[in-house]
Amino acid sequence: MAETMKAVVKYEHGVDKMELRDVPVPEIGDDDVLIEVKAAGVCGSDIAFFDGHHENILFPPVILGHEFAGVISKVGKNVTKWKVGDRVVSDNTGTACGECYACGTADYLSCPERLGIGYGMDGGWTKYVKILGKTLAVFPNSLMRIPDCMSFDEAAVMDPACNGFMAVVQEAKLMPGEYCAVFGLGTLGQFSIQAARAAGAAKIIAIGLEADGDRFELAKKCGATDIVMSDKCNMVERVMEITEGEGVAVVADAAGVNPVLGQAIEIVRPAGTIVKIGYDARPYGVSLDPIVDKAVAVKGHFGYDWVSWRSVFNLIKAGKWDNKSIISHKLPLSQYREAIQLYRDRKSMKVILYPED
Repeated sequence: MAETMKAVVKYEHGVDKMELRDVPVPEIGDDDVLIEVKAAGVCGSDIAFFDGHHENILFPPVILGHEFAGVISKVGKNVTKWKVGDRVVSDNTGTACGECYACGTADYLSCPERLGIGYGMDGGWTKYVKILGKTLAVFPNSLMRIPDCMSFDEAAVMDPACNGFMAVVQEAKLMPGEYCAVFGLGTLGQFSIQAARAAGAAKIIAIGLEADGDRFELAKKCGATDIVMSDKCNMVERVMEITEGEGVAVVADAAGVNPVLGQAIEIVRPAGTIVKIGYDARPYGVSLDPIVDKAVAVKGHFGYDWVSWRSVFNLIKAGKWDNKSIISHKLPLSQYREAIQLYRDRKSMKVILYPED
């Protein structure tokens, strides 16, 4: 094994401030595991880090990349659960305290002390990633075996897949036969549509803009029964027409921009649920009284849990979930800037990066 590796490093806070560097290959302790990365995804959060956002969870200098899968390359002498050659994917929990309320309820992603791999500590935009033994002791399922039927590329996008599943199925509790609307046709929107399909929704309405173009076709492939271009029609009237005046039981807001919340309140049926997945740092600035009048539940969404991962793995094995179609581009790690630009230009869905020697 070489002593150094190529890595994309965010070296300080601020816009850009990242570069491809030669860094030391991690050394592991007696309880740790070393993963050789085979595929790593580019996430919208990585673009946000490039733009100088989310600095509260980013601790530079740090190797980016929180969506990755690979093969175990080395294990510490005390490790018995894992062996060299195991195909694995990480849920990107770098550390968790194991003692707070969140950890006590197995909600490790909400642990106040949690550090995420790829922003709080070194991640997968490189050749090797160290998984700490102390983290595996607290949260053993933060590292999981990849089913034989899955490629490394497909495993590397399990993070957003599980996000969509948790938002729509576990948090919104979408029931079979209900109606669901999804705002935003990026990766999280597409996986939210798949989650609604898996839950047995009778109608799944994909809401986007005319500029989304081919993303509407992907939405249909993922399970959307109806397409609404909100800039080409009266979106509220169209959704009410599709649902015969009832509105939708669940709205998944994977777009995030504030006006969507107001639109979601208009199309959700009484006692329905809005799950907010996307971000917008600006104040909302409008009365939320309609939420009270309609007895609507608004749920902030972040991440997934082990149930999410287990369920999506099982759906993939059963041929009822598709990670492969979400992958639009595959590039070597050195072209990470091209990957970022593809995302900005809305020419990609999910880009996979491959490590280089």
